[in-house]
Amino acid sequence: MTYHVHRPHGIMFHHFYDHAHPKGQGAISANDLEKIIRFLGPDRILTAKEWAQRSLARTLRPGNLCITFDDNLLCQYDVALPILRHFGITAFWFAPTAVLEGNLERLELYRFFRTTTFDTIDDFYSAFFRTIEHSAYAAIVEPAMMTFKADQYLKDFTFYTSNDRRFRFIRDHVLGPDKYNNIMDSMLDAADFDRRTTGRRLWMTEAMLRELASDGHIIGLHSHTHPTNLAALDRNDQLTEYQKSKARLTEIIGSKPITMSHPCNSYNRDTIDVLRNLASKSVFRANMAMTEVPSDFELPREDHANILKLVEPI
Repeated sequence: MTYHVHRPHGIMFHHFYDHAHPKGQGAISANDLEKIIRFLGPDRILTAKEWAQRSLARTLRPGNLCITFDDNLLCQYDVALPILRHFGITAFWFAPTAVLEGNLERLELYRFFRTTTFDTIDDFYSAFFRTIEHSAYAAIVEPAMMTFKADQYLKDFTFYTSNDRRFRFIRDHVLGPDKYNNIMDSMLDAADFDRRTTGRRLWMTEAMLRELASDGHIIGLHSHTHPTNLAALDRNDQLTEYQKSKARLTEIIGSKPITMSHPCNSYNRDTIDVLRNLASKSVFRANMAMTEVPSDFELPREDHANILKLVEPI
């Protein structure tokens, strides 16, 4: 079996596991990454700088691929980077910047909590839905879910389960950030979960980002605080997210980042306008869906989970 998609695109990675990093939902091993690269064909994967140059010059060709990582995760540095070095591959690393200022980014903190506290992701979902049922938010969640159609929500992300879709819909469109954080924080408190100690295990440091940049990798924007529904923010709040992120990354790597990826694939016309004004280029979305008009602000990416399904034993 060979992998061929007519459009040039990125391959998107998030979580990895090994002896130091737990095997959460969607996480893959170093061996899995090596299999994916061999399956795709290392020679087809452009260096990050070559991809960026060809993208700007509009000379990308069908079959051109690049590797991308979202969220500035320590597991990517520990597990994936040695494999990239083995193949001589450089990648795009899209880093939210609030964590580089000592802040605890809740998305990853909550993910680590559900990975290490519950036997399965569905055990977590059961506890989450049960917590809502016994909270003051039941009155807004129950009516909203009466018309929810799991098979239609996030349908381009075929690897999501019904519970995945239900959870994300409640989080992003029913509760919103404050109410969702209240629910999750109550669950963390009930489990006596150590937030600060956990935080030191989750994210790369400034020194690691500088090392990546000096080795030829490209560090790009991924917002400041990583909202899961960035498109719900007004234009000024979106501008603040990306201005802070750009300023912080410029301080760290010594040059202005011009590439980025949309957090949780959440963006709108305001987002693209903001990014255009910030001179962003090579901007990636999080799936392979076709856009009405090809855009430098919506470059396609395939999730590694879809590639892994195709990988033949090596």
